[in-house]
Amino acid sequence: MVALIRGAALAAALAAGSAAAELLDRGVVVVNDDIITESELNQRLRIIAKQIEQTGAALPPHSQLRDQVLEYMVVSRLQEQIAKRRGITVPVATVRQEMEQLAQRNKMTLQQFEREVERSGIRYQDFVRYFYEQMLTQRLQQVESRRLVRVTEEEVDNFLRLQSELLHTGVRYRLGHILIALSSRAGAADVAQARQKAFALRGRVEAGERFSSLAVAESDGRNALQGGDLGWRSAAELPEIAADAIAGMEAGEVTEPLRSSSGFHLFQLSAKEDGEQVMVGQTRAQHILMRTHAMVDAAEAQARLRSLKRRIERGEPFEELARAHSDDTASAVDGGDLGWRSPGELDPYFEERMERLPVQGISAPFETRFGWHIVQVLERRKVDETEQTRRQRALNHLAQSRVNEAIEIWLRQLLEDAYVHYLIDFQDA
Repeated sequence: MVALIRGAALAAALAAGSAAAELLDRGVVVVNDDIITESELNQRLRIIAKQIEQTGAALPPHSQLRDQVLEYMVVSRLQEQIAKRRGITVPVATVRQEMEQLAQRNKMTLQQFEREVERSGIRYQDFVRYFYEQMLTQRLQQVESRRLVRVTEEEVDNFLRLQSELLHTGVRYRLGHILIALSSRAGAADVAQARQKAFALRGRVEAGERFSSLAVAESDGRNALQGGDLGWRSAAELPEIAADAIAGMEAGEVTEPLRSSSGFHLFQLSAKEDGEQVMVGQTRAQHILMRTHAMVDAAEAQARLRSLKRRIERGEPFEELARAHSDDTASAVDGGDLGWRSPGELDPYFEERMERLPVQGISAPFETRFGWHIVQVLERRKVDETEQTRRQRALNHLAQSRVNEAIEIWLRQLLEDAYVHYLIDFQDA
């Protein structure tokens, strides 16, 4: 879906946002001091309907899909407002890099990708805006998760003692998820109604309806519009609330409704892959970091890193340039060397970029929450599990399982505390 995104063009697309609406466009919902317009809603419906079709899930009735998409937009707008207050942004250059990668994954040039988006009936600026919102809310949620979730050493010890077998299996699970959310002020009648709905949805799946289609239409979870798909998980990455149940299920089965502080959950085991215990893949890499500040903005940081990359490619030692220029003082003294790292030990976005590189490959400049980087992969290896690695995996499992629950509760709280006023009664519209 995209065209060659020059900085000015992409900046204009991002800035369009809610301002892209026609002067006569009517508002649909007020979100604090902001308004979501009808044209924004209609464009977002087109984008998400295309995504749902690509997953193979059946589209729900238009009214149900519209309500789901509108709530998604309200929650997204609330997060944008918080991100703005906290100074959390996604630079234009970062969005451009991701769009270029998306075009490549679709085996298209950027020009072809943009034409494909427009051909599907979606305005390209709205597609970019949607992508930007996803990246921004992801960054905000990463910040929130560090505030909301804490895992103690004692909890890691207990997990390793009681569930250590989960860390030594090669089995992988693909999960679907439906959440029937409960507010923090829910009473006994609300809880009973949510439980009844969860059991009814489970019954509909057992009667033959597709779990993914019900997730799109009925789930309050963050992955609802992706058919509730949580992707592939190792045994150690299963949601804490459902780990024991899922481990004993066969593909296609659905859990009983499971209660947590965010509501009632249904998990479907979509697929299961058996496997022998695998060795842990580790990567040794070196990087140069440049932080932005009053004297160095994002464009300047990228330009400096591109210049350093060219010098390295011409034969200058990476190590010497890292010592002289990297803002990561801890690794700069070692020539930027990060040592051997297992999955989950570094920033997720940094890891993703690092894993795309071949050995001895050097990345283009990219941004994480720490600043702008270039990274070179020095070597890769497979190693036996060590106690340290097992503890790190246990910590990651506990933290991630709690992050999902904590973020769901946080998003519900945002909705409860915000001023949200619907301007259109769609039943009469």
